[in-house]
Amino acid sequence: MYRGDRDSGLKEEDHFDVLFNHVPPDGVGLLLVSLRKAIHTLKNGTERPFVEVRLNGAPIGELSNVTSAHLLPLLEHAETVGETALAYARVTGSALAAQLVLHAAKATEISNDWLSAGPHPAPTLLPWTTAYDVPPAYNP
Repeated sequence: MYRGDRDSGLKEEDHFDVLFNHVPPDGVGLLLVSLRKAIHTLKNGTERPFVEVRLNGAPIGELSNVTSAHLLPLLEHAETVGETALAYARVTGSALAAQLVLHAAKATEISNDWLSAGPHPAPTLLPWTTAYDVPPAYNP
């Protein structure tokens, strides 16, 4: 499992206006984000693919070239079969700044069985609230 960090080049500071609305009052939360292949065109006309991170369709960051290389084959497969690649992201922050840590499987960590199965429905996250009903099996 790939665990992104500040070195992965998320550039979330450029998207604080969107992220601010998703930081819970206690400062830590879990988000379900989509990953999409995008292209940077360099000054010499060369195109370089990268992974763009989106939340509810809005860009909230992008991954470095090195990190993108680990995920792009999986994103291209998802696009080919008509699916959207999703990942969990932990958001931490306050009214001043927000930070994301992306949790996604690398293309080399995905089994052929998973690739051939499908469709892969997206999990549903509950909206933030002060309390949740948790089944007894999950209580310590």
